[in-house]
This record gives sequence, C-alpha cells and structure tokens, in this order.
Amino acid sequence: MAGWAEFVRAHLRARGVPIEEAARRLGVPVSTFRTWLDGHHLPGMSIFEQWAQLAELLGVAEVELLRVAGLLPDTVAGPMLVAQANRQLRESLDHAGRLLRQASSLAQTSSVSQVVNALSSSGVDWEIQLRSAHRGRDLRLTYHHYVGIIPPEPLAGWGVQQIRDYVQHDLLAHLWQPLSLYWRVAHAHDWPSAPELLIQVPDQEASRPPSGQSPRPTADPVLVLSPPWGYGELLGSLVADGIGFGNIDFRYFGIPDDLPQRLAVLQAELDGVGAGFVLSVPPLVPLDGLVVGAAQLAGRLPILITYGERVRLRGTELYRPALTRLAGDAERAIALVVARNAAAVQGLPPGSDYIEVVLADDDVVAGDLVDRHLMNDTIAWLALAVTGMILARWGVPPRPVGGPLRDLVLPSGRPRQPPPMASRATWRTVL
Repeated sequence: MAGWAEFVRAHLRARGVPIEEAARRLGVPVSTFRTWLDGHHLPGMSIFEQWAQLAELLGVAEVELLRVAGLLPDTVAGPMLVAQANRQLRESLDHAGRLLRQASSLAQTSSVSQVVNALSSSGVDWEIQLRSAHRGRDLRLTYHHYVGIIPPEPLAGWGVQQIRDYVQHDLLAHLWQPLSLYWRVAHAHDWPSAPELLIQVPDQEASRPPSGQSPRPTADPVLVLSPPWGYGELLGSLVADGIGFGNIDFRYFGIPDDLPQRLAVLQAELDGVGAGFVLSVPPLVPLDGLVVGAAQLAGRLPILITYGERVRLRGTELYRPALTRLAGDAERAIALVVARNAAAVQGLPPGSDYIEVVLADDDVVAGDLVDRHLMNDTIAWLALAVTGMILARWGVPPRPVGGPLRDLVLPSGRPRQPPPMASRATWRTVL
C-alpha cells in the first residue's frame, strides 16, 4: 500500500500535477484522494473505476499501476485486462444511458439527471429506482422526485448512515446544496414500497434565484407565515414564480444539523432577506427559538395563512411527535404558532400591508379525509389570487409572469376564474 502511494506521488511530482488537480480530474474529493496517498487504504476495484484515468494522469500503463498496487499479478497479460475493462465500460455506459433516459422522462429539469449521472459514473454499481410525486387536478404539479438507491454486494456490510454519508459527502457533494437534495427519512407517501436509501430532489418548492422576469425586481421581499401543514411552502413557491421572484424554502437549504448553528443560519437569512425573494418561514422552527416578530416583518410583505379545524387536526396527526417535543402537547404547539404569526403581523406599524390567506375545510375535505389533490388545487387558486394582487399593486396586468400558474391563464391572457370556494385571499392593512 505504501509502495503504491509513493509510486503515485512520485509520478505526480514528475509531471507537475498538484494533488488537488489530480483529484478534480479523477472526479473524487480531495480528502478521499489524500487518504489513498497517505497509505490508509487503496481505492477498491469494486467502487473505483478511474484506474485508466489515473494511469493516464501519471503517464504509465494501467497494468503497471494495478501491478504496483498488488491487485494484478505480473503474469496477467495487458490485452486480457483491456478487453475486460472495455466490456465493463460498455455495460456501464448502457446501464447509465437507460437510467438517464428514464430520469429525463421523469424530470422537467435536469436535477434528477444530474443525480443519476453522478451516481452512475461514481464506479459503484448502484441499483437505482426513480419515482416522482405529482398532485392536483386543476393544476398538475410535481412536488419532488425520488432517487432510490440500493447498494451493491461490496457495500453490504456498511450501515445505512455510513452509506448516506458516503453518497452525500463523497459522491454528490458538488450537487447536494446547489440542487437542495435531501435524504427522505420520513415515510414517502407517494412511494409506499420505497427503498430505505431515498434521495428527495425538490422540484416546485426548491430554493432558486429570481427568474429575471419580475416587473419589480427591487420590490420588498415576501414572507409567508403558515401553521404546520398549512402548505405555506407550496403557496410561496407558486407566488414566487408568478411574480418572477426567487424562492427560499429552508427545508432544502443545506442547513446544519446542529440546532444552534441551524438557528443562527436561519435567523441571519430571515433577518437579511433581500428584495426580489419570497421566503417561507418554516412553521416548527420558531418553537425551537427562531425569532419571527414585527422586526423581521418590517419592510416586507407578509402572507399570513390560517386553516380550518379539519386541516389543523390532520396537521396535528402528521407532526405530533415533533410538536409534542417542542411544546409538550401537539394541539398547544399549533395554537402557539398561529398566535405568534398573528401577533407578529399585528405588531407592524399601522398602515402596513399584509395578505391574509384562509384555507377552508370545505375546499379540501373529501369524505372523512383531507384530500391532497384538493389541497393542491386550492393552494394553486389562492396563489393565483395572491399573485394577481401583488402584480396589480405594482401597476401591471394581474397575470403570472412565470411558473405553473401560467397554466391557469386563458389564451386571451386573462387568468381563469376559480371554482366556487370558501377559501379566500384578502389584502389587509394593519389598523
């Protein structure tokens, strides 16, 4: 092992290639490449297929590199190795091509394709499964995509968390935060038989910069305040697209796991959010200590969401463990969030504007259940109304400038009229 590491180091020095540049060209993290050169362990044949690239980088034959590593006897002929490598390469490319075609058919953006491409070219023979979460009838939306991965036999002894760390920090480190990737640990409602290792790739609710289409790119930012399971993130993302603003969803923001660090990052982002963005305040984090008061809402346009008893009860069921941990009682926790949101808005100076959104049970309940498709459509119609209000206040036609809401616009350019609804969006002024 030490002999192989010194062999690689010597040839890198001779060719004037820095370690950082070598790692970049091989497509592996610098930290991983250094562990190989420090003699801690060799890159395994089962998970590292860049031996040919490394050999080319060093200016030696691949057979020589494998022989020095002790992975190939001196008597094995080079042509045999080349033939085997060519066959494996063709098989890998064919497998990757099938996955990429499937990913492209599932995703409206290239996010899923990028994830699949990175996993397929990592050298690990993952089994990859794909699924997308679609909801809505009046407006069909793709909430997110799932990339399920099943590890190969060489990684059978690894624990779930070890594989998650390896995938996130070694294989997908360059994509994880830019694409707002997220390990889905909770039950995947849209995929009952999902693999245990499930990467969630957000679509509609993903954080993203302004589109460049906003009629007022320097307008005050919009802050969405919602109770748990109030669908504030979805409404915020649709409004952001509709007015050409960027979207910030803290769930897919690459925030630290450590609570004090997480609160510091979120508080700084909330306090400093700039013009041209819609930010959805996560409803549970204020119970952890995030300060969301009149000071944070000043100079912003708040959207205050409330809901009916049936939706509240469903939210209590879904978030009961977290709500109980945060406030000792799930019902009390939701009541606290609702009261704090209202107090923050009413604490603004008289004459301040805000938008009140009321999500009524009658629009989203089917039988004895809150229907996710009805919830999706109701939020979409409310987002269309909010978008129209903001654009009209800016003195421009009240029709969405981008995003899925444009599907609710008639060919004449006029927004469609929603079906009869008890839910409503109202422009308010603090008295």
